[in-house]
Amino acid sequence: MRKTLFLWLLPVMTWGQNASVLKLQQGVRFTSFSMTTQNGLFGPHASLTDYHANAVGLDYLLHAKKGKWRFDAELYSSALVFGNPWELDPLTSKTSRYEGGLFAVNAKEQRAVVVPSIAEWTYRGDRFKMGFGNFALEGTFLNMEHGRMIPSTFTGIHLDWKRGQWKYTFAAISHVGARSTSGFKTVANSLAQYNPGIDTSGSRHDKSQVETPGILYLSGENTHVFKQWYGSMTTEYYGLPGVFHTVVWDEKLAHNQHLIQLQYIRQEKWGNGGNADPYLAYFQQQRSQYFGLKYSNKVGDVDYYSAISHIDGNGKLLFPREWGREYLVTFQGRERQEGMGRTTAVVFGASGKWQQGKVGHNGGVSTGIYVRPEPGNYKYNKYAMPSNQQTNVWWGQQWKGGTHKLLAMLVYKVPLGSQTITAGQTINKVDMVNINLIYRYQPRLFQK
Repeated sequence: MRKTLFLWLLPVMTWGQNASVLKLQQGVRFTSFSMTTQNGLFGPHASLTDYHANAVGLDYLLHAKKGKWRFDAELYSSALVFGNPWELDPLTSKTSRYEGGLFAVNAKEQRAVVVPSIAEWTYRGDRFKMGFGNFALEGTFLNMEHGRMIPSTFTGIHLDWKRGQWKYTFAAISHVGARSTSGFKTVANSLAQYNPGIDTSGSRHDKSQVETPGILYLSGENTHVFKQWYGSMTTEYYGLPGVFHTVVWDEKLAHNQHLIQLQYIRQEKWGNGGNADPYLAYFQQQRSQYFGLKYSNKVGDVDYYSAISHIDGNGKLLFPREWGREYLVTFQGRERQEGMGRTTAVVFGASGKWQQGKVGHNGGVSTGIYVRPEPGNYKYNKYAMPSNQQTNVWWGQQWKGGTHKLLAMLVYKVPLGSQTITAGQTINKVDMVNINLIYRYQPRLFQK
């Protein structure tokens, strides 16, 4: 405890000895997030419960600078204004899947939650930045995923540096402030806050006794030129000692209006997968592999794209949903492929940005099919998800320099083919529409 306190006070003592001027910026951000899910629209389960919720949050932002030291803080909040996110559906005994994510899924009795998501000291050198505390990452799997009210952030130390054409990031993480939860927990305890899914034996996956000291994260980004193509390659390593290794390789190649993106992910068990008892382990398989390809063609202000991905039969792609959004080439909002094996996805879409007077607009449409093993195939389908088609339509605008932002999104999911699926495999998954309306107001930070 004394060592930890000393580490936190060391920058303060150094700060006080620094003769440079202290610059302080503070601000607030207001968010209103309304959402509804309409279940059982056209299928045989019309009596399934519909969900709705409105959340509001007032976030406090602080940025302090003195010499080469920085201190950043972001206090996030969310309060339930109205809705039924925790109402049990009489037929399936399930609650909402999306609306509950606006609040704290691990503390359903709380109508309001406040989390110090960011509280980070950083020291900036000429070609590096070193920090510790509560910080954000922007990785393929570890990221803020701010499609919710409370984002995912991480406690530990991190280092960013440059060398030649490479940019590197290293982080050692001891705690996770998981999105849509009430606060920070150890890495091991953060795994058991969401729907656990089904383990390889077909039973409810008990992740409450996973043993790991933390997360090791390392990424390297390189820019390069290949003939007439401009390239950007990112390689990431995620290590949970005693649980799994994950390597992500992502290459983007651009030429004129053309963009090609290649992705490859490989996972391997580390030790016993998280517990000596195989039924209490998190990683209950030896490995998994993912392959992805995306092509984009920009015409004027509109970007047209198509993408395909495949998770092979070695095992399920596993990564804690609590830690962020998965940025895969076939990703669509309100969709996940984590927990799937032997799964192929194909997505087509178009998106664009344009300006009308002083108002900036962005919008798009995408549709994709996700061909998965049958919902009862627990070896390759962790969350009993039916194969489905998903269509997203979204539109956003901002004005007054981004002070005001408005976003609307509609998601429509239907099952593929003539599957026979139960009410529990339908609710919040297919035969549904999810509608989102977000308004955000953030005045510019003011200085003292």
